[in-house]
Amino acid sequence: MQKSKWLLGLVVATAVGSLAACGSAEEEPQAEQTSASAQQEAGSDASGQGQGQGQDGKPNTDGIPDVVAEVNGEKITKDDFVPLYETQYQQMQMQSQQSGQQVDEKKLKDQTAENLVSTELLSQKADDHGVKVSDKDIDKALEESAKSSQMSKKDFLAAMKKQGMDEKKVHAELKTQLKIEDLIEDVSGPFKASDEEIGQAYQQAKTQQEQMGQQGGQQGGQQSQVPPLEEMRPQLEKQVKSQKSTEATQKYAGKLRDKADVTINL
Repeated sequence: MQKSKWLLGLVVATAVGSLAACGSAEEEPQAEQTSASAQQEAGSDASGQGQGQGQDGKPNTDGIPDVVAEVNGEKITKDDFVPLYETQYQQMQMQSQQSGQQVDEKKLKDQTAENLVSTELLSQKADDHGVKVSDKDIDKALEESAKSSQMSKKDFLAAMKKQGMDEKKVHAELKTQLKIEDLIEDVSGPFKASDEEIGQAYQQAKTQQEQMGQQGGQQGGQQSQVPPLEEMRPQLEKQVKSQKSTEATQKYAGKLRDKADVTINL
């Protein structure tokens, strides 16, 4: 999920990460329920974090305005905001179960709004650049999204629908993502990965695997071995390029933000 990490403003990208990490709701309902229970048991601190949570583990979004933000005259609505915010909230809940820290809802709302603003700015710029995305491109991206979530296309769309996105919305979000990727490739790319960078990524992967193995060893599990570098090279090369694309996208979005007419109503 490195490539879409910056695109928290895209519900599809975020949901893919959530689905890939957790599997479908039918496969692992206990993880979400446990996370929700832990959050409820923790209660609310003095700053009010954790307040307004629903019984299903989702945050209370009744106070979200109908127009969350305006970007150069274009509106970002509550319907745009809520599915992404709820997905991010659930991911943060699972992380909070491990860290013991409560979800900072105010910070998460602000972050969600800012990422939606960045996405809208980049989408507008892509349109100005004349970037075009075909239906064939969208279908291919949908297949890849389903595959990365270890789902069939049908199951992926069903899971997305449960997160508040019908097939039409999924296609629209994927189109936006593809437009932005093409834009960044035009203005900042092409992105390349050197042998040194691939080697560094490999060492990082080995370190992470060793840390996971140590944790697994403490729990009685067995440590798996990292495949040889050459076997992982295509994956690592893609990862490095993705990280560079992410950094370039964040930087470019920041430049657009400085010159834009943006109002956030949270």
